[in-house]
Parts: sequence; C-alpha cells; structure tokens
Amino acid sequence: MIVDRVGLRDAVTGRAGPVSLSVGAGPGDAVDAAGSTVPDASGDAGDLAAGPVLEVTGGGREPVRMRVVRTGPGLRIAFDPAVLVPALEAGVGPDVLLEIAAPDRPVLVRSADQGSFTTLVMPVREGAGTDASDAGRTDG
Repeated sequence: MIVDRVGLRDAVTGRAGPVSLSVGAGPGDAVDAAGSTVPDASGDAGDLAAGPVLEVTGGGREPVRMRVVRTGPGLRIAFDPAVLVPALEAGVGPDVLLEIAAPDRPVLVRSADQGSFTTLVMPVREGAGTDASDAGRTDG
C-alpha cells in the first residue's frame, strides 16, 4: 500500500502501545467488482469515501483515517510505534510504500518515489504490549 509518509508518521507518533493499521478489513466495507474492498461512504468519511482508507488505531489515541492506494485483500496489522516511526522518518519523498505479505511477516518500508532505500519492520501481535511487559514483574 502507498500512503502519505508524514501523515502516517504523525498518526503513529505518540501512541503508547501497539498501533493497528487497517485497510479494507473493517465492518461496513464493501467488495467491488475486482474483489477489492471499498470503505462504506456513509457516516463521517467525507472526502475519504472516494477510495480505500487506512485507519490507524490503538496506543491510547483517537483513530486517524487517511487515503491509501493499495492492491490485494483487506488487512489489519499492528506495529510498535518505536520501530515503525524511525522507518517512516528515514524515508524520502511524500509517500511511503509498505509491502505487506502477511500480518506476521516482516514488512518492507520504502519511499514510493525512490525505492533504493528500504527498511524491514517486524509487526507485533495486537495487544502484545499491553500485558506482556507486566507478565513477569514481581515489584507490584
């Protein structure tokens, strides 16, 4: 998927735990003739209804929705902001390309304009950071 690099960075920055990225994987999405999902245009989608929408959720902040160009089926994937944000900041140009094979496989992050610089980012399980850090603690 291709999305605004700075917009995605800003949507992920400052979140306190794992952040989920969803595109075409939510309720209300319809499937078009090519088999791709299209967000429901009803509600507060506004100008985002013209095409696929990426929704960034989790980490103690309100959801952020932005336009995205994508191929393939809908997906939901989670990242640790401490890992994803530096990869987004290292890119160049206005857009970033995220090549996602599966929610549990490394994601290739690179500039959509110039793909010579690439970064691999490993996703996390949703909710992985909420309980795991306290699991072995004995200090109360």
